[in-house]
Amino acid sequence: MVRITEIMSNVYQIDLEPGGFSNLVSVYAVNTGGGGIIVFEGGPAVSSNDLRNALRRLPGNVTHSFITHVHIDHYGGTGSLTMLNPNVEVYVHPRGGSKVLPNPDIIWAPAREAMGWLGELYGRPLEIPSRNTRETRDGDRVTIGDVTVEVMHTPGHASHHQSFIVEPWNILIVGDAAGIYIKDLDYIIPTTMEPLRFDLYVDSIKKLIARNPRYIAYTHHLLVPNATDLLNRHLQVDAWGGRAAEEAVREGLSVDDLERVLVERDQDLRRVYDSSGGA
Repeated sequence: MVRITEIMSNVYQIDLEPGGFSNLVSVYAVNTGGGGIIVFEGGPAVSSNDLRNALRRLPGNVTHSFITHVHIDHYGGTGSLTMLNPNVEVYVHPRGGSKVLPNPDIIWAPAREAMGWLGELYGRPLEIPSRNTRETRDGDRVTIGDVTVEVMHTPGHASHHQSFIVEPWNILIVGDAAGIYIKDLDYIIPTTMEPLRFDLYVDSIKKLIARNPRYIAYTHHLLVPNATDLLNRHLQVDAWGGRAAEEAVREGLSVDDLERVLVERDQDLRRVYDSSGGA
């Protein structure tokens, strides 16, 4: 069952529980103070009815939507928002905008092949008409009622990735720009699957750190404080994909040897590794 939590005044987390899996994909909704609702992310298509029904339970009508990138678990259900408001404005990076949103098969075919059963579970994304699309520029600031959304283009995980700072709370909607936080382990898993520009991934994390957010809202799957601290911790990924990988190639290390090097250098990974019995 979908869970709606008011995590702070006028800010809601919606755990969509696709396929019955809780703590997997969250959408965030913000009341603008003027009767409108802003939705961040859209979840997968399989959860679109649940998303729409959850939003109907909030005070106000959905007027705007911001999606971090057009991977099927992040935007697939966004098209259902047009059933709540045919004039909803959907903000998307220009590299993932006018071509993809009305033609989801562009992304659906490769996603289904790459993700296997999980792609089938998430389902084919819903179409979003071109007339609803608003393509962003890095640094854009969009004010809606009492809320301002600052757009930050954060490529790496995807060339069309963007993140958002939501004021007045100073919440960072991070998508997959800076890993997935596992609360029970207090550990951040890198979101560095192929295709990846690792250098841009690291640069984007540094860009977000410089913005100094107070809270960080992960699509997978919760909002937590100490955002800048978590982002700084995640910069450890630079040692993973940078120096350690280069050394492994140069010295001809095996996968097991590389694993040992990473565990030795990353104390957070060491702690998780020990707790899982991997040491």
